[in-house]
Amino acid sequence: MDSVLVMCNRGPFGNNSANEAIRLGSGFMGLGEDINCKILFYGDAVLSVKKNLNSGKIGMDTYEDGMEMADLSELPIIVIEEDLLTRGMTTADLFEFEDVPIQVIKENQLGEIMAQFDTVFQM
Repeated sequence: MDSVLVMCNRGPFGNNSANEAIRLGSGFMGLGEDINCKILFYGDAVLSVKKNLNSGKIGMDTYEDGMEMADLSELPIIVIEEDLLTRGMTTADLFEFEDVPIQVIKENQLGEIMAQFDTVFQM
């Protein structure tokens, strides 16, 4: 396996899917530079990469920790623009990484993105 796409569409509240997707992706990144791994947040999962999201207030794991893990492992994250807009968000609302910017794609690019990977996980 040379490349992995981890897809997540579940919102950040009531589950830890986004953090688990990041943990899985970070694990693949830790295996070495030979594995191309990216995370794709779409649907309600785009809320997981919103700045200042404080899920800790409702007793859930904080997404800041997950985003820090993604940043440290230089894990590329992709979001779908239409899903941001549907939820009243723009790229200005997204968490900012030091080393890896969040890539925003159009929904019609999803098939092209998926075709670039040997394996696709859905969280």
